[in-house]
Amino acid sequence: MTARFLWDLVSPLFVRSLEFLPNLHTLEIGPVNYHPFSPPFGNALDGVKLPQIKVLILPPIAHILVKHCPNVEAVDWVIGEHTVIPYEFLRSLMSTQDSKIKRLAIPLVSSGNPSRK
Repeated sequence: MTARFLWDLVSPLFVRSLEFLPNLHTLEIGPVNYHPFSPPFGNALDGVKLPQIKVLILPPIAHILVKHCPNVEAVDWVIGEHTVIPYEFLRSLMSTQDSKIKRLAIPLVSSGNPSRK
C-alpha cells in the first residue's frame, strides 16, 4: 500500500477525531511531497468546523484546513521540497472580512532550495 492510498482511507477518521478533541488548539502537519489533501480529505471536511483550533502549522498544500478553523489566529507554512504558495488562499484572505488571523508566516524559497529566513 502506498502512503497516498492509506491517507485516502484514514483521512475521514483523522478529520472526525479532530472534532472530538475540544482542547486541541494547535494543529501541525509536516511537509509532504505529494498531494494528500485530495477529494477524500476534502469530502471528510464537508460541514466540519474546528473552532478550538487557534494555530495551524501546515504545508501550503493543506490550506483547505484554514476555512474550517474559524477562530484560527496564526498560520505558519511548513515548506517541503516542492512547496508552492497557494495564491488562491492568499486572495481569499484579502477578501475575508471576519478573519481572526493575526500572524501569517510564509518562509522564503529560492532556487528550489527551501530555507527559513
